[in-house]
Amino acid sequence: MSAHFSAGLGLLRRNQAKRAGSRFLLTRLEKHTTLEGHGGCVNTTKFTNDGNLVITGSDDTNIKLWDWRTGECLLTMETLHTGNIFQATQLLHSSDSIVSCAADGQVQIHSLVHSEKSSRWTNSKDQSIVLGYHAGRVHKISLNPVDPHSFLSCGEDGLCLTYDVRTNESRFAVKFLNESGKRVPINSVNHDPLSMGNRFALAGSDKYVRIYDYRFLREGEPWHKCAMPGVPRLRYITCLDYSYRGELLATYSDSYIYLFPKVEPTEAANADSSPSPDSSGQRYAGHINCQTVKGVTFFGPDHEFVASGSDCGHCFVWDKTTADLLTMFKADENILNCLEPHPHESMTLATSGLEHNCKIWQPTADSSTVPDDMEDLVREQQIEAFGEGREWHQQATSILYAIMNNVGLDLDDDQARNRTQRFVLDILSGDADNLAPWHRSAPGDDDTDGDFEMEDQA
Repeated sequence: MSAHFSAGLGLLRRNQAKRAGSRFLLTRLEKHTTLEGHGGCVNTTKFTNDGNLVITGSDDTNIKLWDWRTGECLLTMETLHTGNIFQATQLLHSSDSIVSCAADGQVQIHSLVHSEKSSRWTNSKDQSIVLGYHAGRVHKISLNPVDPHSFLSCGEDGLCLTYDVRTNESRFAVKFLNESGKRVPINSVNHDPLSMGNRFALAGSDKYVRIYDYRFLREGEPWHKCAMPGVPRLRYITCLDYSYRGELLATYSDSYIYLFPKVEPTEAANADSSPSPDSSGQRYAGHINCQTVKGVTFFGPDHEFVASGSDCGHCFVWDKTTADLLTMFKADENILNCLEPHPHESMTLATSGLEHNCKIWQPTADSSTVPDDMEDLVREQQIEAFGEGREWHQQATSILYAIMNNVGLDLDDDQARNRTQRFVLDILSGDADNLAPWHRSAPGDDDTDGDFEMEDQA
């Protein structure tokens, strides 16, 4: 056996052992602490860069700094925001600067003072500055992983702005447009960790993920654009997340979570504006994403898990590769929106939602915390949210888009979709005595205008 082969086999076994270990720890997740003190829903939960503290922001327009291990609130910051705070995060270059965005359209920076003598944190409104404005709510901020002084914000005005905290200035980066040239509200922005800070992904109120490159922003077009086949046109993306490998997660409203493979520069260069994902992209199901702006994240030491909140208040965790649901646990009495993995303790997770608190979860339980009746529990949550017809509706929708994809029809063609939908409903209802092969006729043939027609039986 060669030395190279032995080394490779050893690495494989170590990786397998690590994965098995993290999967075991996943089954031992339990609540460690609850961070109580906000006067409204907690819309953002972030660990500091060193992982020692947690930053939370709320509908009460305050930002709080916590010792998450003890549950102690170390600082309450009264910000200049006049609307719900949607994100607050520590800058990469500084342990005493936090940037935030909110429903008032403002992006602010806050300076903190830490006393080495008393170990106390202090802040005042005089130490907060408004860096930029959007004409509408601002949902997300993304820090540039290479330039510690730079970050992006995205807003419902369809604009993405870039900031330099050395000058406290903002400038226009991207106008987020659909095929008709109209602005699309943006819900999420995220930097590609493998692009040396050059590329970032945007997603919002349509089904497309658009990836931009700082070096080509003047051209106005995305570097790459993609959507999963079969995703209905009216579905939109509420959150994105990159893995350290460059894979991209997108969670869709009233639909599923999808995994987009890493996009290579050669693929992007050859891609047009049509959907062009890898067919192996995985789909994660079971959660409910109909209300609020739901988050999604990679989880685990090797980003081998996918985690999401849900309208039922549960945290769902899937195997990234197989899409099997591995565990679910109640993390909010109402709706769970936010999930934040610890930057160094890979199996520690912070969550928050409509409750006025943040919860920390760690793998410390003596026995498995995975529900014995998890499959039944998922079904009960689905029925409660959608009624008994949810499963049948999902089956009909899956068949509808499978047929349209198979025969090469445009999923955004309302006429084609409606005709196919009637065909599928006839099949499922049993009213299909004359099911025959069918095809799409060419525009101008008879009066079908590109619609479907049945072929005559010989």
